[in-house]
Amino acid sequence: MSIQRYLLIVILSVVTLASFGAALQGYKASKAKLNHIFDEEMRSFAVALLHSPIKQSSTNVVLHSIFAYQIWIDSKLSLKSDNSPKKHISKSNDGYSDNSFLGKRWRVFVLVEGNAKVIVAQPIEQRLESVEEVLLEAILPIVYAIPLIGLLVFFAINRSLKPLNTLSTQLQKKSANDLSPIKVKENSTELKPIERKLNSLFERLSNAFEREKRLSSDAAHELRTPISVLKITAHNIKIAFEDNAIERHHIDELNSNTTRMAHVIEQIIALNRTTPDNFEDSKTTVELRELLQNVIADNYDQMELAQQTVSLEAKPISLLGDKFSLEILFDNLLKNAIKYSGEGTSILISIKEHLNDLKVLVEDSGVGITKEHLDKVFLRFYRVTQHPETGSGLGLSIVKHIVELHEGDIQLMESDLGGLKVVITLPKVTPMDFNNA
Repeated sequence: MSIQRYLLIVILSVVTLASFGAALQGYKASKAKLNHIFDEEMRSFAVALLHSPIKQSSTNVVLHSIFAYQIWIDSKLSLKSDNSPKKHISKSNDGYSDNSFLGKRWRVFVLVEGNAKVIVAQPIEQRLESVEEVLLEAILPIVYAIPLIGLLVFFAINRSLKPLNTLSTQLQKKSANDLSPIKVKENSTELKPIERKLNSLFERLSNAFEREKRLSSDAAHELRTPISVLKITAHNIKIAFEDNAIERHHIDELNSNTTRMAHVIEQIIALNRTTPDNFEDSKTTVELRELLQNVIADNYDQMELAQQTVSLEAKPISLLGDKFSLEILFDNLLKNAIKYSGEGTSILISIKEHLNDLKVLVEDSGVGITKEHLDKVFLRFYRVTQHPETGSGLGLSIVKHIVELHEGDIQLMESDLGGLKVVITLPKVTPMDFNNA
């Protein structure tokens, strides 16, 4: 059953039951009130008869009335109505009572004064008919109004449920691949949270599907070359094995190509792991200087092999962010500086704190990057050909992605050391943010 039909049935049922409940209560109240009025009317009529100038000899006089009455004087019937018997209507000496005569049930009032006794009776059926007529006059407008109420309720419900019907129609028309946002045009406060929640869900699904396609594309694009190289290396080793001429450089080449493939796979996984969804859930308080010290320590062996020096200029400072993604960010920047600055160079990492933000600078004394490449190095799989070293082309793309997740900014420029300077700007956090974290 639809919501519209259910509400219509419930509301009309409640209105109908309430109307007939009110009618029943009105019937009881009207009956009591009319009985009181009729009783007072009988008393007034009895008093009027008692003081009437009608003589005793007038026993055959007929006075038309809705009441049946008798006047007894000295225990003799002096006067009666044509609808009254000749014997006493009631044996009661005074007041109200219910009696039966002439095949009907009557309400009887007896008034005694001196030697005169007046008895007035009214059919109870007549009273009930009067009550029913009054009730019918009162209830008929309500009965006639119920269909009109039904129409008004129907249009009101139909109007109120129009936004819900619109939402339902939009959802029914959506195909499996349609993740576009929905829009409830009518003003509906109750449906706005549902609209926002559904659109948020569609956006997250769309981003998830996009990341899945991107992961497949990245893997297909980037793994093709190292796999081909590994095949060639394996082929060369096979020939060398058959010729019994395997040398050290064959093993070094295999190890180098395997390491390169592992690095590419790690970069692809890192790029797809740092998503907005899991990022917000993993935000915590990170001690930035300590994190940078750990990143330097992890890469120290490579710098020692390249005869490079590294310096860290920073005071202890805390940051609200995802520790895992920040480690990837600075690890990529440091690895790039180690790889592309060349042997015997210097690398400087520093933190500069400002009023509303803080900047992390990573710079080296290498050859740097020409201006024509500065805006392109953030593109996925873009490689700078001026360097003899080659990479996956994903490192700076991952760095920029992580910086944006932290609502920061990244800039590349020439360093005073002569090489490349990377400036990461991140927003500072308040004590309340730390407490929430």
